Amino acid sequence: ELDHWEVIWDHSTGEDDLREMMLFVLNDKLFLYYARLAPHKRGFSPRGMHFVSTSDLKTWTEPVELGRVSEIPWDIKVRKDRSGTLMAYKASYIGNHYSADAVCTVLFEKSADGETWSPVGERSEVYTGGISEVSFDFTDKGDLIAIGRNEDGDHTGFGSQLYFAKADDLAHWHHLEVSLPQRFDSPRMINVQGDIMLFARFAREGYNQIPEWCPFWLQRLGNLIIYSTLPKSAAVYRISPPDENGKFGSEPISVVRFFEATHGDTGFFSCARAPDAPEDEWIIANYSSTCHSHAPWIYGQFFATDIYVCRCKFFRC
Repeated sequence: ELDHWEVIWDHSTGEDDLREMMLFVLNDKLFLYYARLAPHKRGFSPRGMHFVSTSDLKTWTEPVELGRVSEIPWDIKVRKDRSGTLMAYKASYIGNHYSADAVCTVLFEKSADGETWSPVGERSEVYTGGISEVSFDFTDKGDLIAIGRNEDGDHTGFGSQLYFAKADDLAHWHHLEVSLPQRFDSPRMINVQGDIMLFARFAREGYNQIPEWCPFWLQRLGNLIIYSTLPKSAAVYRISPPDENGKFGSEPISVVRFFEATHGDTGFFSCARAPDAPEDEWIIANYSSTCHSHAPWIYGQFFATDIYVCRCKFFRC
């Protein structure tokens, strides 16, 4: 039932901004990961990654701090590794996001217990540049496909970056030479019967609005200001897989459909599949402002939002 909800646990530090929540199950234990940020209305000051866990939905552990001080977890997937061991895989990022000299590093790590993490390969770092908010999933062959928001910009431009890694070398992420101009904010990627689907915010305009001949700091600032004043919606997309050499096509991401009544500040999805549900049916949660469809994204930042939950069924045409 999706029309009846009850509070089973709550937590507050009394001052911090707690966000980027993620739930996953590993070894019959439910984990909740989140990021703790300083309570600044402007700015972005991480205070570490934390988690709590439960085995019965009634008794929860005390919050545990782990990882790097500036680490922001963004996606965790659970699957068996090549040896058959059930593993949790985590994509996160560290760095001085939103700073004038911002440089972020994407990390990819694994855990057998959901509490201690180690690099998937020799190093945790898989990309350094302007990328934050990285979501990923695995193809039916075990290859990895990931997407990251390139908001701070780097040598590949501004917008979004796509990644691909072979099943036998998951720590070696290949990326596009030039970032996609669109920003797919707050991405959530899932595998639906072999198709890699992406849930994310939608913006009609590309993010790279400021010409490349302008100073880099001006591109970074100008793109952010313009993008914040434009309207947004939320959508589900399909990612076309790369070829045998790991190369994506010229238009690797296509819109499948928009979500109704998603305006202003919207597009932060949570995707889950009930244990007894068909493989093509997922439960999707999202939030949205209550405003005119043409209202800018920044408008929604100043007002309350509502949470919507629905069943999403996928059909092949």
